[in-house]
Amino acid sequence: MEDNNKMVSEVRKARALAVNLAREVDMKNQKIWEMERYIEDISSRLNSMIAEKDHMNHAFSEEMRKMQVIGMQNAKLKSELECQISNMHLLVQESENLKEEVACQRKELEQRANELQKRESQLDNERTSFYLEKEKIAQNPFDSDYSMTVHINGLRDRLTEKEEELHDMDNLNQTLILREHMSNNELQAARKELINVLPHILESNSVIGLKRMGEVVQKPFQDVCMQRFSAQDWELRSVELSSLWQDKVNNPNWHPFKQVVKDGRMQEIIDEDDNDLKELKSQWGEEACKAVVNALLELNEYNPSGRYVISELWNFKEGRKANLKEVIECLIQQLKASRSLKRRREGQR
Repeated sequence: MEDNNKMVSEVRKARALAVNLAREVDMKNQKIWEMERYIEDISSRLNSMIAEKDHMNHAFSEEMRKMQVIGMQNAKLKSELECQISNMHLLVQESENLKEEVACQRKELEQRANELQKRESQLDNERTSFYLEKEKIAQNPFDSDYSMTVHINGLRDRLTEKEEELHDMDNLNQTLILREHMSNNELQAARKELINVLPHILESNSVIGLKRMGEVVQKPFQDVCMQRFSAQDWELRSVELSSLWQDKVNNPNWHPFKQVVKDGRMQEIIDEDDNDLKELKSQWGEEACKAVVNALLELNEYNPSGRYVISELWNFKEGRKANLKEVIECLIQQLKASRSLKRRREGQR
């Protein structure tokens, strides 16, 4: 009996031990499962980080490649800019030479014109003298026909010589006028070339630049529309108004000018009694009217036949038309400033 109890006790102990061992095994299995999940999570994060790192490396390489391309493009553009400025500098030198040549030609032309007038006056005197001599001969015949013929032939030869000189002077005068016209055409071609390339190379805050002659300034219309319309509408209304008056300025059928004599010459000035201008001033104010008047005056001066907006080289500091020398000097200063800035940046690296 005691042996049976002892065996039962041992069985119970063994069963309890087995249960404890099974519980420990389950707990360890749970820990192992949790660790496997943790490892899987860490591995997934690590893979994501590796993938993100690869993506960042690829993006960095791509950005570096783009920067190299941009650097090459900038170097190419800078080289082209320097080449264009050099060409423009040569163009200005040529234009200055042309100006000097035109001035010399004009001076020579004036001298030739004065000489031509003197020759014409001399020729008139010679012609008058010839006719007077002819009348004297007719009234007082020479002793012999031979002497009279010799005298008349001499006068005729002198008159023919003077007429030939006058003809040569006239041909020279026409040649000088043609050369002056060709020089002026070359100067205008140089200005047109500068107008085409300046927008691509000049800085926006430059003293020298392009002014659109005949363009209605929008600011006066913006100011008055801001006061009269809501925040949602004023900008659109100002654009509509300025566009409307720009179209009117460009219309060749609208010519609000009148002719007056000033300094002995006939000139055109704005007709302040024009109904459209009076209505504009009454409805939208003095400044808006001034903007339209300035656009009209600019078109009447720079493009009266076309009546459309054109670009002109302009000195914004002095408010006048810029000459070729000023444009080139501005470009050279800009290039020097760009080189100096580049050297400072390279020195800071």
